[in-house]
Amino acid sequence: MSWKDILILTADAAADEPAYKLADLLAARFDSHLAAAFLTSLPDEPLAYEPTVVAGIWAELLSRARAQGESEREKIEARIAALQRPCELRMAEALSRDLGRVAAVHARYADVSVIARGEGEHGVLLEEVAEGVLFHAGRPIIVTPAGWSATVLGKTVMVAWDASREATRALADAAPLIDSADKVFIVTVGAKPKMFGHGELPGANIAAHVERRGAQTEVHNIESAGRSISTALLDEAKANGADLIVMGGYASSPLREMVFGGATRDLLRNADVPLLMAH
Repeated sequence: MSWKDILILTADAAADEPAYKLADLLAARFDSHLAAAFLTSLPDEPLAYEPTVVAGIWAELLSRARAQGESEREKIEARIAALQRPCELRMAEALSRDLGRVAAVHARYADVSVIARGEGEHGVLLEEVAEGVLFHAGRPIIVTPAGWSATVLGKTVMVAWDASREATRALADAAPLIDSADKVFIVTVGAKPKMFGHGELPGANIAAHVERRGAQTEVHNIESAGRSISTALLDEAKANGADLIVMGGYASSPLREMVFGGATRDLLRNADVPLLMAH
């Protein structure tokens, strides 16, 4: 099994450099078709009482956004021309509130999408796009941290396992990397034995499944010890030299994660190794 279609989700040629590098690495590894979806965020309609005023202001805002997008498109074309493999450029333009769903449509036609984690407004845009792809594409996404420039991926894989449907989906979607990994760590945080979920020995059943596919596997059942789940997972990844984290995204709703906090959002923002997620 391998990935034959890989999609880069990009809005800024310079800021998204880690995504280009990771996608290029994967495309060379799997002999994949490579495409880039250029994300152009258009401003939402401004609020005003006078329709003619709204129309004029909005037209001006749209014109500016498209002019900026055209300038950035030229930079992205130059960057993808320098990749190891030919890369098709696709256009993904939408109002900011709809851009994640538009990106998800493009992602449906690829085995996996790759996106960088940005800073500031760019970071907010990419996080929203990543969430849109997770919820609406039915495909996995790899989030690449800023500054990532490794030459290998998936030698040591950490699977964040909570026995959920989302974690199961992510594990299946990561098969091309997991099946060829040197080492796979199944990590649970505060897992308790129960019939519907972890079973009598948390992590044991899924580890046996992964081992049957040829990977050398270890189960690490850890406690949070006062840390957040995301911090506990990142500490474990660092301790074991993981170069990829695989996890299910948003087992809780995004609204609940936003209000109460959650591992998905924390890891999207703070993981210092690539993060493969599926929902």
